[in-house]
Amino acid sequence: MLLTVLGTANPFPVPGNACSGYLLRSAAAPDARPTALWIDAGSGTLAELQRHIALDELDAVFVSHRHADHTSDLLVASYALRFGVEGAADAAAGGVGGSGLARRVRVFGPEGLAERLADFLGPGSLAGLLTVFEFVELHGWGEAVVGELGLAWGPVSHGVPAFGLTVRGATTASAAPRSGFTYSGDTAPCISLVELAEESSTLLCEVGYSVAPDDEYVHCTPEDAGRQATEAGVETLILTHLAQGLEASAAVERARTTFEGTVQVATPGATFAV
Repeated sequence: MLLTVLGTANPFPVPGNACSGYLLRSAAAPDARPTALWIDAGSGTLAELQRHIALDELDAVFVSHRHADHTSDLLVASYALRFGVEGAADAAAGGVGGSGLARRVRVFGPEGLAERLADFLGPGSLAGLLTVFEFVELHGWGEAVVGELGLAWGPVSHGVPAFGLTVRGATTASAAPRSGFTYSGDTAPCISLVELAEESSTLLCEVGYSVAPDDEYVHCTPEDAGRQATEAGVETLILTHLAQGLEASAAVERARTTFEGTVQVATPGATFAV
């Protein structure tokens, strides 16, 4: 699988860096289109997504939680899928629900995500969202298959309903140990993230804290990320969503104090084999 970083900014976009968003593509035969999964849809990530795939190549979206820096581009994505896909103007001739696509795009996310988006768009807008998106609400632990990708998710600790995600090749999920990729979403250190990553080779982990707070704990420090990676037994740790003011080189050095494997930092446009 290939993981492409669309943005990592925390908690708002900055020049050259969108908010949280990633594109994960399956391995595919030369004559086949890979399955494309958009993971988190923070502000600015829709434009970056289109550098790598066409809108009609998007198979599904996974949203880790409902905070705006992980969801806001779903609003304009609904416009893009309704009006920006070739053939949308001819939807009456056979498109699905007013879309130029031949299908709706599945959106996996916490309960109430569709209603949250519709509240922003205005009265009566939920019907429009449902013409292009098929919302799959996440409750606890669960699994699904999207094309060539096998998804598994579980609750993490962020003070609101939030989910981590593990993805493996759908046809090799039971045969290839340590072949998966796990994304933390936003979370404090928690056992469920470790459990999600136990069969993965790579952990993409947020580092929303430079210094651990004394009160509510809802993110990871670099040391936390390293410990989570060590407990899960992954080979590679990719740090992302760094706290403001936390330099990448310092984050890597600190994570290496609690993790002996490979430590990298997610940067906009970077692609990793996972």
